[in-house]
This record gives sequence, structure tokens and C-alpha cells, in this order.
Amino acid sequence: MLTNAITARLFLLSLAGLSATWNSCLAEDSQVFTQQALMQDARQLVSILEESHPDPYIGAGGKVAFQRRFQNLIADIPTTGMTTEQFYRLLLPFVASLRDGHTALLQPQSGAPRQPGLPLTFKIIDETLVVDSAVRKDNSDLRGALLIAVEGHSLQELLKRQNNLRGIENVYGTLALLTRSLGTEMGLQSLIPERADHAKTEVKLRLSNGETRDFSFSYDEHVDSVPTTPESKVMLPDMSQSDVAWQFLDKAGKTALLKIDDMSTYREACEAWLASGMAGGLDMARAAYRKFNEQAVPEVVEDILAGIPSATDVFKELFVAMKRRGTTLLIVDLRENTGGNDLMVQMLLYFLFGQEAMTTHNTGFQISRYSALYFQVYANESLSSINRNRVVPLEIGDYDFTQEQAKEKEVDSLALTSEYQESLKKAPTFYKVFSQNIYADYYHPPKLAVLSSAWTYSSGFTMMAALESHGAMVVGTPSAHAGNNFGDSLVFQLTNTQLRGAVSFKQNVTFPDDPVKGHCLRPDYILTNEKWTELGYDPNAEVLMAIEASEQKAPDNGGGTASCPGTS
Repeated sequence: MLTNAITARLFLLSLAGLSATWNSCLAEDSQVFTQQALMQDARQLVSILEESHPDPYIGAGGKVAFQRRFQNLIADIPTTGMTTEQFYRLLLPFVASLRDGHTALLQPQSGAPRQPGLPLTFKIIDETLVVDSAVRKDNSDLRGALLIAVEGHSLQELLKRQNNLRGIENVYGTLALLTRSLGTEMGLQSLIPERADHAKTEVKLRLSNGETRDFSFSYDEHVDSVPTTPESKVMLPDMSQSDVAWQFLDKAGKTALLKIDDMSTYREACEAWLASGMAGGLDMARAAYRKFNEQAVPEVVEDILAGIPSATDVFKELFVAMKRRGTTLLIVDLRENTGGNDLMVQMLLYFLFGQEAMTTHNTGFQISRYSALYFQVYANESLSSINRNRVVPLEIGDYDFTQEQAKEKEVDSLALTSEYQESLKKAPTFYKVFSQNIYADYYHPPKLAVLSSAWTYSSGFTMMAALESHGAMVVGTPSAHAGNNFGDSLVFQLTNTQLRGAVSFKQNVTFPDDPVKGHCLRPDYILTNEKWTELGYDPNAEVLMAIEASEQKAPDNGGGTASCPGTS
């Protein structure tokens, strides 16, 4: 399945700010829209959610609760009207109530520079936020400190407030979103609107020595602030030329690290999006080109694609080198991977395990909904093509249960392989290698590990789950992504305010027989605060843990099927 670019980007963009290609064409911030215009946009939003989302009611407490929230929303629009920013803030809790990380409103862009928030960065450990860099070099005692409260609001209260700003499936997603909110002045305002003094922020921390102290951070401190990070014992691959890179971690080449930070900036993904006619596919390809090239983006599509790094080439180089060295441990680092196009999952499985693994790795299935918005986004698709060979044709608004039915019937994987081949032809760079069948099951080290963080999301999670299903041990922090969730997103725009957003059109069931695991995939080896302290707050502690764990006979916390602590 070739994942929508919107799904790939939505979680990252909502956390780290929107790229230029996502900016809404908004009127001046001071423009006030009439109550009638805002009500029209609100009703348009509800129509989009109800007509495109597979089940917009389940996370919101049912259809009646969903409609009650909507009626309350309409009632809160003042007769004097609102600005776009005010209307956006009014809509946030309503959209967040769906508890779907792939359905969200995109923040309106005013053109004003983003002011920073707390001059601290946090690492998510044990359902807490821990300071992972210092404010200044002379303030390094803050490293390892636990966040207790901000402006008198406890971490638990901040998490509740964050859930009203953006829907997400589990507590690790809320923690991830919270770190971004704390990092900007706008985020702090949204979390704590009653905050009186915006020039400074009161923070309570519990230091690594056990002492609890109050701090007052001011905006001016950013001028002289030089955040410091301890040197790591691990040398990561150079990511300047590609978001997919690798290197050996030892001179003998017995341990290899494959780092995949983004699955939307490799050539094969862009080839597939362009071939499928996906709206925004060319913009995604241009953005990928700009990321790795200083010269202007070429006019010819083929020249754009040629300037985008190929994951196929990286994999060929890696697997040939591992086979030559007899590598015993491959670590796949997905800690920064918020998603993209999951074609790369099939590609990696091909090199590791062969063609059959490409079609049988996922024990779950997807249920798609075909709305009018879907066909607007995917201009090259049509009901007639979808209904080809169907006994009962689908109509606008219907659901496609083909994958679920195939799962129940245990369809021959060889039949699925032919379907995959047609899909893979949309990415000729990889298909050329695939059709030659030289690198299928080329080499798989005896031990395989995958690194997880709360940021391992969307297609990044899909890759982690696929590797886990093939025996890889998962190391790190649970992902914000729920295996059984809604995903793949369609972009929409409201008529009057021009606010943009995205809505899921698929239900993903990665673990059909394990709803607990489907809510939160627990790593085999979880990074705890004690372990991080023991490893000297190493930024790449998860890599060191994977190497250490590869020498153990069994996981130290009961495996990856138990529920994540604090989730329900």
C-alpha cells in the first residue's frame, strides 16, 4: 500500500510547525469573519468528518456526544464574529475529541516569527518528561531533571490540557505533543491561557540528585543560551545527503546501524506519489529535492527525481557490505521517523527476507472509505477502476472490506504478489531491482533490533511493526502510534476562513487479535530513567541498549505484548 503523503507529514507538522507548502492563504489576522460565515465553515467541517472519516464517533463517545459537542461549538461563536486564529482555537477541542492522531486542523500561518517557549528540551522516559539538554553550559545540573509543573500546573494537568488541543491515541503521543507545546510561546499560551506574565515562565523541576527546585525562565535567556548535549559513545551515520543512511559501529563490521529519519524524502516514494496522481505529489517531490540540493528545482520531473536520494541504492550498499563482513547485528533506528510512504517497508523486507515477506509481513488489514474528498485528492482513481471485477459495486461513502475479507479467507500470497508487482511498477527505481530478483533475501544478520521512540509514527511505526513481526527486538520508548487506529489522511480547506486540515480515511488494524498491543506496542527493552542515568544521559542510549540486549537471552521486561503503563 502506498501511503498518502498527508499521513506522512501530519504528525510531524503538527508538532514542529508547518512547512511552506502547507501554509494556508489566510487573510490578515485582524480580519473578523461574521457569525454566519463561521457557522458555515463549522458545518462544512462536520460534513467532511462525517462523510470521509471511517468512524468519527467512536473516539468522541458516540454520535450523540459528537453532535452535542458540535451544537455547543456553534453556540460559542459570538454574534460579533471571530478572527481566523480565534476560530481555529475554538475548533481545536472539537476535532481533538476524535482522539485520532491523523485527523487534525493545521495551524494558520500569520507570517510572524515563532517565539520560543521554555529554553529546555525534553526526553520522554517512563511517561515523564526529563530534561535532556542544559539551558547553558554553566547550568548542566538540569540534565536529567524531571518536569514537575509549569506555572503551577502539574504534568498530569498539562497532559489533560494538551488532549484538548490535539487528538492522539495514547499517552506517549500526548507527551510528544506536549514537548512541542512547551517549546513555543504560542504553545504555552494555548496550554496556559490564564498565564499572566508572558515574559517569564515558572517551572518546577526535580533534579537528578532528588532536590526539587523552582525556576523562572525568561525569553531573554535564549540570547545567551547554548544548549549542551553530552557526547555520545555512538557515531551516527551522516544524514546530510539522505534521510536513509547507514554505517558500521565497530571496525570489524559486526554491528551495523541503519538510520531512517523520514520516509517521504526518498526517490521511490516520490515516484509512486507522482505515478498515482496524488494531489500534492509534485510539491512533495520538489520539497525532497530542495532538502538535498542547493540549486533551483528543475522544471523536468525526471530531473527532480534524479536529484532525490534513492533508498534502493542505500540498501544495496548496506546489504552487500553486511554480507561481506558477516554482520551479526543490524540496528534499524526509527527514533526520528514520523512516517512517509510505507513502500520502503516492502523494500527493506525484500532485502532482508525476500519477495514473499513483502506480502505476508502484516498480520492485519486496512478498511478504506471512499468519499467525494478521497477522489478529489486522488485524481487518478475512480469508482469504475475500484469496482472492476467486483460483484457488488461500491458507491461514494461506502467502505472497502477487501483486505479484511482476504485476511479471513487466507488468500494465497502468490496472488497478492502479482498485485504488488503492479503497484511496485509505480516506483521504477526499486522495481528494476525487484524484477531482477538479485537482492531478494540477500542477507539477514542473525540478530535484528529496531529503535523506537514516541516519535516513531505512521509509516515509521508500520516499519517497526513489520520488523517486529519478523523477530526484531524493539528497544526504546513506546510509540505514539497505535497499531489499531485510523490513518492515511485527506487534506481539506474550509471555504470562508481558508483553514486547512486533514481527515483519516482508513481504519488500520495491525494487531486484529491483540487489542492491547494494538493500543500501544510495548518495546522488549524499555529505556527507563535509571538506565538512562546509568548510561550517562547518552543521546543514543537506545543504541547502547540494543547492543547490550543482543547479548541477552530474553527480554528484561516480559516482552512486547503487555500493555503500556498508564494507558487504557
